[in-house]
Amino acid sequence: MNDRGQVFTVEGIAAAILLLGTLVFALQATGITALSTGTAGGAVETQQADLARGVLASAAASDTLSPSLRYWNDSYVGTDDNGTYHGTGTDGYYVAGIPTDFGDSLNRTLTDNGYAYNVNVYYYNDSATETIVSRHLVEQGTPSDDALRAVRTVTLYDDDVLLDSSGTATNTTLANASSFYIPDASPDSPVYNVVQVEVVAWRL
Repeated sequence: MNDRGQVFTVEGIAAAILLLGTLVFALQATGITALSTGTAGGAVETQQADLARGVLASAAASDTLSPSLRYWNDSYVGTDDNGTYHGTGTDGYYVAGIPTDFGDSLNRTLTDNGYAYNVNVYYYNDSATETIVSRHLVEQGTPSDDALRAVRTVTLYDDDVLLDSSGTATNTTLANASSFYIPDASPDSPVYNVVQVEVVAWRL
């Protein structure tokens, strides 16, 4: 019986690793892509790319990216959906920026240098059919033709907790949240979901 139990345990761990690898591979995309190209705009595009990529890399290194995804009001009751990012109300997304460390970094790096930006979140909505959906985290308008995008993959875990409006950790884990918009794509593993955060920036 002990040998059988060990075999089941190893199989479970292997399955979880395989699922995580599949999710990361499916969501991983080119870090920077231009929506248009041109010799004259090359330097500007490169600068935009460096700014957008740098702020995402910095947020990942300082662990401020995941908390922004979990800055969620689980008790909010709206007209159509329950739960929303703190302070967004029925819109469900920010316009001026996210009131978190990641949001502050975006505003210092992009807004203060004359750029507008959108932040989009892509995630598995159904692991069985591998359906990927998106949600706006920040929506500042329609990107220009020379806008560039930077992406970063973030892994969320079952025991990650939601944050309250002051940015303090709550006792509500993602696995126990009642209205968190990102579903548990791997119920039988510690991995909750693998998310891709996209920043699209353009000069005003």
